[in-house]
Amino acid sequence: MASFSELKELHDRHFDATEPITEHLAKDSAFLDDAITRMLPSFNTIFASGCLKGELLINLSYAPYFHWTFPACDNFSDIVLGGSTDQCVAEIEKWWRNEPGAVDWSHVAKALCELQGNRDAWPEKQTMLRRKIKHAIKYDVSKCNPLSPTIQPQADCLILPHCLEVHMTDEEGFCSALRNVSTLLKNGGCLILIACLDTTFYMNGSFKFPHLCMDERFVRKALDDADYVIKELQVFPRKVHKLFNVSDYSSLILVHACKEIPVKCTYES
Repeated sequence: MASFSELKELHDRHFDATEPITEHLAKDSAFLDDAITRMLPSFNTIFASGCLKGELLINLSYAPYFHWTFPACDNFSDIVLGGSTDQCVAEIEKWWRNEPGAVDWSHVAKALCELQGNRDAWPEKQTMLRRKIKHAIKYDVSKCNPLSPTIQPQADCLILPHCLEVHMTDEEGFCSALRNVSTLLKNGGCLILIACLDTTFYMNGSFKFPHLCMDERFVRKALDDADYVIKELQVFPRKVHKLFNVSDYSSLILVHACKEIPVKCTYES
């Protein structure tokens, strides 16, 4: 089993941050509905009431999965986007600056705006997100401050789409990483976690990356141990009955939880 440092080196050297989007999550791609479209109504509902709002939202993901901030950008003044590698951060910045060749999430913005009753508003939705982004920064979940050396104010909301489980190879490492990223969140702040369940690997190009195999019971316990109270939890069974050579996940989980008391950070050895 690879250590955290070995897995980090593998990601830094071989992970193509755009491949999950261009190959599997682009418009009409096989995994789009499984991984995004069918979850959008639930995700939108979390933010549509207006109860979940504040000054700062932080989104951390191993790929440029900042599309989950589209439903939230109306509710927050500032947004910080974190990527796991230099290339991932560069791709986020490319989209932020609206440069040619940037990853394309317009189909998600369109689907969200249609859900909200105004499909034609998607260009304004993208413009609003670009305006509210304040930083694109590399993160390291093994550090007590995952955004070190940058010091950020604690966030009102922390979104983790496929973040912790791709960096850790055992349950202890996942729980340690969860405590570390939780230091970025205010007491009383909200955590939104999206993850694949029962997954052992995923492909990125020709490279087979290990993935922490976890189930709903473990996710619930990890959040409870990190002093979160789960407000809502949904499991979305896999509907793509092919491409198990790309990833062997059985379902996806969406969790909305509240950080009740400050958590103590830990370091990955």
